[in-house]
Amino acid sequence: MNDLARSRTGAALRLAALFLAGGALSLGAAGCATYSARIADLRPQLAGGDFAGALATVEDNTGGKDRLLYHLERGTVLHYADRYAESNEAFALSEQLADDLYTKSVSEGALSLITNDGSISYRARPFEMAMVPYFKALNYIGLGEPAEALVEARRAGEVQARYVEATLAAVREEDRGDLARLRADPFLLYWSGLLYEWGRETNNAFIAYRNAAVAYQELSGLLEVEIPAALAGDLIRTGTRLGFGSELAELRGSCPDVFAAAPDTAVGDRGSTGEVVLMIESGYVPQKEQVRFDFPVFVSEDYRDHDSWAWEYYGSRGNFQGMAGGRKIEYWISVAAPELKDDRPEVVGGCRVSAGIAGSHAAGVKVANLAREARITFDAEKPSIFFKTILRGLTKYLASRQAKKSGGAVAGVLTNLFGAAIEKADTRSWLTLPESIRMVRLSLPPGTYDLEVEILDSRGHPFHTDRLPGVTVSAGGWTFLSRRVF
Repeated sequence: MNDLARSRTGAALRLAALFLAGGALSLGAAGCATYSARIADLRPQLAGGDFAGALATVEDNTGGKDRLLYHLERGTVLHYADRYAESNEAFALSEQLADDLYTKSVSEGALSLITNDGSISYRARPFEMAMVPYFKALNYIGLGEPAEALVEARRAGEVQARYVEATLAAVREEDRGDLARLRADPFLLYWSGLLYEWGRETNNAFIAYRNAAVAYQELSGLLEVEIPAALAGDLIRTGTRLGFGSELAELRGSCPDVFAAAPDTAVGDRGSTGEVVLMIESGYVPQKEQVRFDFPVFVSEDYRDHDSWAWEYYGSRGNFQGMAGGRKIEYWISVAAPELKDDRPEVVGGCRVSAGIAGSHAAGVKVANLAREARITFDAEKPSIFFKTILRGLTKYLASRQAKKSGGAVAGVLTNLFGAAIEKADTRSWLTLPESIRMVRLSLPPGTYDLEVEILDSRGHPFHTDRLPGVTVSAGGWTFLSRRVF
């Protein structure tokens, strides 16, 4: 960990700060509800189409250490309210703030060791910030600004890679695991390719499709997503147009699953038809909840090397009695840590769309699984989070031990009580983000269509039907649409 040396050398300062902060800081922090509790009304309001109420809930929780989440939640609500320009303003502010927050953490990190991780400004996870260009591109499409949408297409993959690198730098090398494989997101690459082709940037479209094919080939199992059948046709169409026969042959060999998904895909330019791309965003990304656990302080130990002890406690995997080895236990410290609750089955099992003419039916393909990305990210961060949680609990208790020596038993008890009162897990996240995204592709003759969208449950039975009226399709053109299902 990069901050271990600083945490050791700053121990005395942190203990002093604990006493100086006193009861006012502790009791004030203890009285604050968690972020998710404060905005508990947001999800039901958004699902019910009460955008004014949802915005009011977000506005009531502006500022403080949750400023980034405020901009992200606000941008999402405004997007679904079709207030695209305002949504992009909020998302732009979130990007600026996120960049600033990743460059400064030392002072806040020190404070969190005597209070809790809620005292640190929230820093978005890679899968969260990577979705901002996606939403911004949809907003620009809604505003009729294709050039700006293409700017977001260029940024999507870069944002993913940059924030994955920043997250990896904050965890131990042995914990990076699957997160290190997510520097390239297959869905975002594919999304970029579609936008490039829409913007007639055929070479960039082929490159994005090629990178998406490689990413889907390598990561579809890890991310629990489907390889879009249309991707092979997109590669063949753009590659043939560019004369990239050898590149296509190489891709067939390196990405067999991509081409197996659509072996008979036509390769011609669809000059007589138009392409409809419908994104179905469903559910909510899983939340984090607080869990509590206790670990022992041994009478015989002075705990001078806090960090080593914290990692030893974490490494015991809860077998603290075995760790004791006959040593006398002085005290059991109770601490709080986050746990990702992603054991709820996905409500939406699929979708299908019809334009009302022969051959116009298509099923949705699960191209993005944000719930799975949340799990992979959390698993990489979890050891460091629990290490810091244990270190914080140990720091607080040792401060009470020192207070007892210098100020008597009452001072020690009060300090310990204050430390326990402010112990709280950081369960914050972008709560309005969808759980998964499905893509539907329709190639239709020019005209205006009323699309019928059926949402299916896990058994393939329809439980909700939506209509998208007046969808205009032009020859050789692209029409991008999105819908959210809760």
